[in-house]
Amino acid sequence: MLAVGRSRLAASSGLSLPKLSAIVARAIARSGPLSSGAANAISSQATFAPFVKANLPLLTNLVLREYATAAKKAAPKKKAPAKKKSTTTAKKPAVKRRAVAKKSGTRRTATKKKTVAKKKKAAPKKKKVVRKKKAVAKKPGIQIQYNKSLGDAPTKKANAYNLFFIDVVKTLEGVSTAPQKAKEIAQKWNALSDAEKQKWTDRASEETVKRKAAYAQWLAKQNPLDIEAANNARNRIRAHRAKKGIKSGSTPVSKIKDDRLVKRPCTAWIFFMKDKYHTAEIDGIEHKLKLTKLAQLWRGASASEKKKYEDLATKDAARYKAERAEFLKKYSH
Repeated sequence: MLAVGRSRLAASSGLSLPKLSAIVARAIARSGPLSSGAANAISSQATFAPFVKANLPLLTNLVLREYATAAKKAAPKKKAPAKKKSTTTAKKPAVKRRAVAKKSGTRRTATKKKTVAKKKKAAPKKKKVVRKKKAVAKKPGIQIQYNKSLGDAPTKKANAYNLFFIDVVKTLEGVSTAPQKAKEIAQKWNALSDAEKQKWTDRASEETVKRKAAYAQWLAKQNPLDIEAANNARNRIRAHRAKKGIKSGSTPVSKIKDDRLVKRPCTAWIFFMKDKYHTAEIDGIEHKLKLTKLAQLWRGASASEKKKYEDLATKDAARYKAERAEFLKKYSH
């Protein structure tokens, strides 16, 4: 049977018998399990025929596989034909569309229904509520201090030139501007003799007496708490004028003196200054340098020397606290 297989392979492929025998030997050698038994079987003809007969199907497959491998290696490779050079410009290759692989099988694919979102009804527009802003009153600034300062208080003193000015300004005719009027009145005042000026001075003294009496009546009608607030406001007006460089104004800023007001307490330094101001050590010094000298003496004083004035300050603070409580009780409504 092996001989018949060999003759067929040799006849169909043109292989010689020695080459075919070599293929069979290689196939047996690579077979693994058969290679060990083949060596003993090939050694004698008595054992070889039964070995081939027993393993004929396996040997036939091995031989055919080995033959196919040998034939593939022996086949000459064909040369690829040379590409012709084209004189025309090469066209750009068409872009291949990506093929969508269809799923095989008889199962139908469920078509997904496109869910169309329902348009929500637009909510009715809310009407804008226009709220009227409350009118914010502008802060009056320094004006509030003028309102508290009791600027309508009558003056206590009369001036000779002011009385002359008020009397003459009524008689001026043909003078339009205030500066021209003031200039003309000043010229007339300078033209007066000393006797004529003395008349106006005496008149001013009489007017001062009348004004002081009117001021006392006005002051008695005022609440001391209002007088205290007016003095605080006048202090702020003075500071404002100094900051802005305002030299004078229509509203008086001098302190209103009222005996009903509680006198503020003095510090130890104030008591020391009052005690030393008129001593021989300070009297001989120029007025501008007196405070400087007093400050040096205060800094150089010992603790025992300062204690005298500190005790006076403590006592005065207690006095102010008691009088202030009585003052508020009497005049607060």
